[in-house]
Amino acid sequence: MKAEILNKYNIPVPRYTSYPPANLFSPLYDSVRYETDLLLSNSNGTDKLSFYIHIPFCNSLCLYCGCNKQVMPKEGDGVALYVDYLLKELELLSQKIDPLRKVYQIHFGGGSPTSIPLNHIKKILEAIRSKFVIAPEAEVAIECHPGYLNEQAWKSLIDMGFTRMSIGIQDIDSKVLRQVKRTESKLPLHEIVSLLRSNGIEINIDLIYGLPLQTAESFGKTIEAVLDLRPDRVVTFSYAHVPWVHPIQKALERVGLPTPQEKAVMYSKALGVALERGYVQIGLDHFVLPTDALAMALQEGSLHRNFQGYCTKEITGQVYALGITGISQLYGSYAQNCKDISTYYSFLNRDTLPAVTGYSLTEEEQVIKEIITELMCNYRCNPVRILSDFGIDTDSLHTISFLKYDALKEMAEDGLCSVDEDTGEIVMEKSAHAFVRNVAACFDIHYNPKAPAGYSKPI
Repeated sequence: MKAEILNKYNIPVPRYTSYPPANLFSPLYDSVRYETDLLLSNSNGTDKLSFYIHIPFCNSLCLYCGCNKQVMPKEGDGVALYVDYLLKELELLSQKIDPLRKVYQIHFGGGSPTSIPLNHIKKILEAIRSKFVIAPEAEVAIECHPGYLNEQAWKSLIDMGFTRMSIGIQDIDSKVLRQVKRTESKLPLHEIVSLLRSNGIEINIDLIYGLPLQTAESFGKTIEAVLDLRPDRVVTFSYAHVPWVHPIQKALERVGLPTPQEKAVMYSKALGVALERGYVQIGLDHFVLPTDALAMALQEGSLHRNFQGYCTKEITGQVYALGITGISQLYGSYAQNCKDISTYYSFLNRDTLPAVTGYSLTEEEQVIKEIITELMCNYRCNPVRILSDFGIDTDSLHTISFLKYDALKEMAEDGLCSVDEDTGEIVMEKSAHAFVRNVAACFDIHYNPKAPAGYSKPI
């Protein structure tokens, strides 16, 4: 891609892990509204359940991190207390959810879920299994910090019934890891992969590009070393430098960060190596084996995603989040829990769910959500067809009131996508996949490129 095109579109734009984005959530949406929507979720939308469990603790904080996290409590058993309240939240939720609905996804995120004693993870899983029916094909996943886990710890996670584990390696270069204060893996990566694979666990390996000291050459070596192990999925996250949101990231500026052009070369290198090794690109940053369910869903045009990542529609459920900052995704609404632990405890002491902000979508926003999700997942969409699915008649792209048509046409002229005026089909060009967020923003009634609200750049 030409430098002028890259620079033109490498501007702050929403990530669209949700629509509308979380920065538009409002405190007018509270626990009362959330409880109402919980009851409605039993009859609106899919009946499949997906649970997200947020464990905010880490043994130490990595300088690049943009997650909702905090250092492990040093005095008393603050972790056990947090888990007890998390289970109380589960109990309150279970009173609102039809117990006949089946669980298709369970995901532990953080923070670093594996930083806490693993008996707490087991306790949470047992509580969910005691209250709900787990579908045989359910995905039970956890984000793993390999710097915290010895061989016995990995075996303990296997015994708990996890079906997928994401290994947060980030980079194999020790100099890069030390610079960003990321604890290195206790075990060699190939030993971890061998252990998990021999026990039938599906393996994700997570990497980050755009960190200090990384170069296209060094990151190329990392991606090659990881792909040599043939994990089921590899994720190459673009580091999002947003120090106004996460001040801890300011420390990285003293060392220096790769330029957008250098990051673009890293991305291109990772893409090239992955495709050469037979992997299929999923979304912006995932690479999966061609036999993976995500690859097949992409081929069928049925790939989906939620806050927990890409998934097939077969296992996609409404998301019910537990723990501080967790975001629930129900049909037509989002609800986010409070960020402060003491406030979280205060809500639950009153037998009240701790939702303090959220959003209820209008019908128009529901349509936009479907368009953006389909485009972000499958690199193509047909807004005219989606409008028809909602019972809204429209003749062509020109007649869609919320579409910034001139911006879309300009992006097509710049080679980001193709637009079929007759059918309404929009297809991203392969060389411009990194800018799918820009094309999606053409449908966003809330996005103003002149006031980007602190969003990160595509590259």
